Amino acid sequence: MKRRILVLTSSTGSGHDMRARAFAQWIRQEYEDQVAVKIEQVIENSSWLGRFGVWIYNTIQQQAPVLHNIYFHIVELFIFTHKGKVSFGGRYYRNLLEEFQPDTILSVHDSTNRGYFEDAKRLLGQDVRCVTYCGEFSGGYGFSRNWICKAADLFIARTHPTRNFAVHLGLSQEQTAVFHKFLPPASFEERSNDLENVRFLEQLGLDPKKFTVFLATGGYGANHHLDFLRAMLPLADRVQAIVICGRNQRIFEKVSQWAAKNNQLTTYVEGYSDQVASFMQISDAIVTRGGANTTMEALHFGCPLLYNSLGGLMPQERCTVRYFLERGAASMINKSGDLTRILAEWATFGDTYKRIKANLDDLHYEEDPQELLNLILGEIRKDQSLPESTAC
Repeated sequence: MKRRILVLTSSTGSGHDMRARAFAQWIRQEYEDQVAVKIEQVIENSSWLGRFGVWIYNTIQQQAPVLHNIYFHIVELFIFTHKGKVSFGGRYYRNLLEEFQPDTILSVHDSTNRGYFEDAKRLLGQDVRCVTYCGEFSGGYGFSRNWICKAADLFIARTHPTRNFAVHLGLSQEQTAVFHKFLPPASFEERSNDLENVRFLEQLGLDPKKFTVFLATGGYGANHHLDFLRAMLPLADRVQAIVICGRNQRIFEKVSQWAAKNNQLTTYVEGYSDQVASFMQISDAIVTRGGANTTMEALHFGCPLLYNSLGGLMPQERCTVRYFLERGAASMINKSGDLTRILAEWATFGDTYKRIKANLDDLHYEEDPQELLNLILGEIRKDQSLPESTAC
């Protein structure tokens, strides 16, 4: 029978679930006949307290990100109660293990390592493979200590600085690896050339000669789109905007109405979009929060980053923002007027913009997604039978 992999995630923000879905897509593409994947949003599914905590997280992210500098520490202490086993929601999780009998557990969330791996090895035996994929770009403030579980068979970091920080926190070098492009198959397939980009811009009603700014948002719609569109108005002869609004219907309606009244700024508006990869490839810059997944896609497609810190940065966002700012590969928006100032310079495609883009390109390197699958699965191949010890 198929090898079974349980993916532990939670909908705090959208990045963790995106990586879980990306993994499932790769498995379906490469190992459909050999591996079965179950994605479990275990925090919210296991208890009312978990559901409430996830709701609080996403509400704060939308309304007042700076408050996460308090909430972050509350969650850190809360998950520390999972010492040796899962306490809150533990019964649900242990029943899940008994029913699904996974051969491998992949955690893509900081709060689903500590206790979860110990429970798995105690109930299923030491042979169950426990792997963490950490999407943070750097260690330091904002990096959850709950990413670190010594019962892990492997900790996969997105970058070498993150790997070094994990070792600093107690993992052995042998327990760690690095792979930074945890993206879905479509991201590797949707590379477009210059002619295709021009055609797509024209299809959206945009001008290929103007500097195109992509105002992005997370799946839950956290944004400052109207502030940024107003900041772009003085530059309407040189810049244009692509705007996505996530699942926030209210802001979609407001942005659409604003764009209709201020049509001197060429603007394309969409709600929840499945064209993010395409938008990044036709854009000259992206304005985004410090989300690790959106940042990774921007790095993959070479789209220079403007980080939105209005309302304050979340601790987790600082791990991403710090990595790129320290390497001169992004710029920061502390108030909406900063966007006007930055774009006035960038829109000329002069030395400042070229330097940012070159520094971003220096951080990018090509990877084979099969290497990530090998790390998680333990070096199985499509032409290789599964070891008897992992077959069921």
